[in-house]
Amino acid sequence: MRRWLARLSCLCLTLAGCATPKPSALPTYRGLDDAAALRVLAERAASVKTLSAQCALTLTRPDGQSVQLDAAIAMAPPDRLRLRAWKFGQAVFDLTLTPEGLWVMAPEDPDRREKVLPATLSAAQFGREWAMLNGGFFLQNDLTTAGDTKWLNVRRSVEDGRTILCRVDRETLTPRQYEMRDPQGTLRLRLALGNYRLVNETPWPMRLNARSGDGRIDIRLKDVELNQELPPNAFKPPRRAEKHE
Repeated sequence: MRRWLARLSCLCLTLAGCATPKPSALPTYRGLDDAAALRVLAERAASVKTLSAQCALTLTRPDGQSVQLDAAIAMAPPDRLRLRAWKFGQAVFDLTLTPEGLWVMAPEDPDRREKVLPATLSAAQFGREWAMLNGGFFLQNDLTTAGDTKWLNVRRSVEDGRTILCRVDRETLTPRQYEMRDPQGTLRLRLALGNYRLVNETPWPMRLNARSGDGRIDIRLKDVELNQELPPNAFKPPRRAEKHE
């Protein structure tokens, strides 16, 4: 009887494991020098042509007030992004970023618009930087590296005088934090990335946290798809959208 119960317990544990599989382990890259590590990061960045995902979005203003939204993201790095957000099934904002500019569709009601628009523009700025960092940072040829056995610190100075520093986990070669500073050295944006999962054999962060003078943006991604064909109008601004600088 005890032997039968033991076998039954093992069977239940096996079935439970099959029902909720553990995430695949990230590939590791022990022993690579800085140049080889940069090549892996650049190849990975170049391999991502499109992204689409659902997400939970939390926007927090500098005064601490926050709003939680459901959202959908489409991105074609480094300069195309679409972010639509809603709450309780009602649209809150829709922003579109292309090389031609930024378009935002906010609520028509003046009171709601006044409350939503600043957060929307903050989200747009985050989206602009995220698309750029994800799509082009490691593809530049003017990167410098430093660090230790745990972290690879990758730095780049851009044309307008800003400096971008990325801290990369050496073992998995996954970016964990970006810092963007202005020409005076003041920190303007800190973007943390975590909870990496393999998507089509590509490590991808499922949690992002961005902090700046405009507040904080927290994103939890789900149903992420990479390199899937996007609809032809994915980055076409809605008719009511207004262009912003």
